Amino acid sequence: MKRKTGIIVLSIVLVLLVVALVIGLTGSETGRTIESKEIKIAYVSALSGEAGIWGQTFQRGFDFAIDEINSNGGINGKLIKVIYEDDACDATTGITAFNKVIDLDNVKIIAGTVCSSVAMSVAKKTQENRVLYMASGATHPDVPKQGDLIFRMWVSDAYEAKEIAKYAVNTLELKKLAIAYFNDNPAGIALKDNFKEEAEKNGAEITRIESFTSENKDFRTALLKLMQDNPGAIYLAAVPEQTPLIVNQARELGYEGVILLYAPSALSEGVPEKILEKKDIYYASPILKKETSFWQDYKAVTGEEADILVAGGYDSMKVLAYGLEKCGENNECIRDSLLALRNYQTTRGKISYDNNGDLTNIAFEIKSL
Repeated sequence: MKRKTGIIVLSIVLVLLVVALVIGLTGSETGRTIESKEIKIAYVSALSGEAGIWGQTFQRGFDFAIDEINSNGGINGKLIKVIYEDDACDATTGITAFNKVIDLDNVKIIAGTVCSSVAMSVAKKTQENRVLYMASGATHPDVPKQGDLIFRMWVSDAYEAKEIAKYAVNTLELKKLAIAYFNDNPAGIALKDNFKEEAEKNGAEITRIESFTSENKDFRTALLKLMQDNPGAIYLAAVPEQTPLIVNQARELGYEGVILLYAPSALSEGVPEKILEKKDIYYASPILKKETSFWQDYKAVTGEEADILVAGGYDSMKVLAYGLEKCGENNECIRDSLLALRNYQTTRGKISYDNNGDLTNIAFEIKSL
């Protein structure tokens, strides 16, 4: 009798353990899965290397938006959890980082990328896994065309290069132009091609084109070749760390003409200060309209002035938050919501997206250092 009673007790215990296990796995005695109280987002960008200043600067604005959102209760009651990975502005490193956050961390929204070499390499992975990809500052014209869930927060290189080319030919009245560009990134190639096309379309001659990698430090040989034809301006598409080096070396070699810069590099923290002679240096930048309280709020909290790149990181997260608030974590719904945006207010002005997820109707201004 005692043995039978023991068996019954043991059976009851086992049943209770199984029930407890089911409840633990499903979240309730009815078998329903517990809804997560957080939204996972990955920030994958160049946080080191020659383009690291881009990713780090965007991150400051991105993190500021995260703190703002979470301190106000999150999105629909869910806090944002961010997973950070460094792609080092390298396609292979980027692929590894994206594989990690998608396959291991199960992230369905990724933001932050500033290098087109990475964005073009990982786009297939994001789209096959139906990941919403805010390639925040990846500026090659074809980036958003790689999939229906790809957007960005910086204007295409095609617009910027053409704007500065038109300015050089039509306003500065320069008819002989040279080009120096970094050739190990699709963005550099696109900048070179679009500048050349627009300059020639407006009647200028491209006297010579020289290329280099984004890791080069000495540009004197290339500059001497460019200077042989006495161009009125040199268009320089380079990463932030290289930009002041090239400008200073050009002046040291005696080049007195105009130098035209790539705006994301010209606007990067510390770059203008490193350029020793700022005369006759121009770049084309989207017109900045400080129409929200972000600028004052950022200064009040951090003690620092935000620049246009910090604002770009902030806007990247805020636009994603807009979609998440409307749709939850339904990426197709978020996509449709963003494509429907018209004159959406960001820190830098109003934006809209075209059918490819690219910014439209962005007005430019020419600025000097």
